Amino acid sequence: MGNDFLQNFLKTGLFDIGGADDRLEKLKKSIDDLENIFKNDYSLLSKYTLVAIDPNISDTEPALITTEEIVIKHWEMLRSQYSDMPRNILRGVILNALNNVGSNDPIAARIIYLSALNFYPYAKLNQEKELVKTLLTAFGDIAEENAVEAWSLTEEVPSLKMSTLKLNDFKLGNIKINKTQLREDMYDSVQTAENGHGSNHGGASEWGDSFADKSSKGIATVLDSAFSKFNEALPATAIETPINKFFTAFKKSLDENLKTSFQSLKSVERRSKLLWWKETLYSPSLKKSYRGLDINLLPILMGIDLNNQIIEVTPISVDYLLRDTLFLLNDKKDEPIKFIDFFKNISEDSCKAILKPLLELNEEEGRISITDFIALLVNDRISINDFQSRTGIEEKATSSMGEIAVSVLHDLLVQRLGTE
Repeated sequence: MGNDFLQNFLKTGLFDIGGADDRLEKLKKSIDDLENIFKNDYSLLSKYTLVAIDPNISDTEPALITTEEIVIKHWEMLRSQYSDMPRNILRGVILNALNNVGSNDPIAARIIYLSALNFYPYAKLNQEKELVKTLLTAFGDIAEENAVEAWSLTEEVPSLKMSTLKLNDFKLGNIKINKTQLREDMYDSVQTAENGHGSNHGGASEWGDSFADKSSKGIATVLDSAFSKFNEALPATAIETPINKFFTAFKKSLDENLKTSFQSLKSVERRSKLLWWKETLYSPSLKKSYRGLDINLLPILMGIDLNNQIIEVTPISVDYLLRDTLFLLNDKKDEPIKFIDFFKNISEDSCKAILKPLLELNEEEGRISITDFIALLVNDRISINDFQSRTGIEEKATSSMGEIAVSVLHDLLVQRLGTE
């Protein structure tokens, strides 16, 4: 699949590596190296995704420079072939590495998909647009399937699968009395006692005592011998092994049923919490109602609050729940708004005071997400004029309150997924 994606990227005509097969092999090795880096650090996936789907990414972008260093290890003459930064070749390497890691892990696919989803509508893609769209669609399907499984309610009635307890190796030995030995011992016991007393003197006599001692000893001896052989024919493992095997299988079946039932209970609880949140319109982070708050704060606050109430793996229906809840608070409208106007509104001191404690700062150089930009903006680490250079989105671009809220939610989910 990885090679097919690379071939399709080459067919877009974004770059020409000539007909030399060794150059293609060098690119493949570069892709493998970058893929291994991604596998060891999922926190890189978001940044590299934003870089890969932006044809206008800056030549000074750290992720692009790092990728070039990887390629040059295999293709030393890269810069002699391309005097300028070979942006499209490097983007191709990144996209292929992302494709490989995302195709084999639903968590990686989810990070790549959510990261790209916020920027994709604003990306000025060229010949590679359909290829990127196909990639994101595939990863979106993987992510959704994974999420539906985590949130699903099982309809199957739990039933314990009980195996039959079989003692296959359980065999009882035969108890055999040594009749010859018993006869000899009994015969010896009826002999006249040493003092001359015989059987005619009765039981309450020295002969009787002698007979009782000798006969009981003889009978005990042959019985002890017989039971000893019986015990040897009944080893402890003959009983322990099948019983342990039976209860191991029983525990496994019980655990599976409990897990299935618990999964359904958790899914019901998740859904109930979200419905309660929507019904009450209560902000857990601010410990007050959303009603009466500045409308420009709501997309960010609600994205943060929802992120804190759900697991990292969520179905797309959660996005619509967020949109609909915000819709109720925004007079049932979701009109377009320019990013620059939205940022001006949240730059008011009253808004910044509320948002600062709730947003984590990411002060890395290079491409960042919309949420990272908002965090830097309200903490006075960046200006509105830096929006396009840091996110790749034009200042005049428009969005809506609902879209911004979903973007914040996606970015926060990506942060959690990338640090697991």
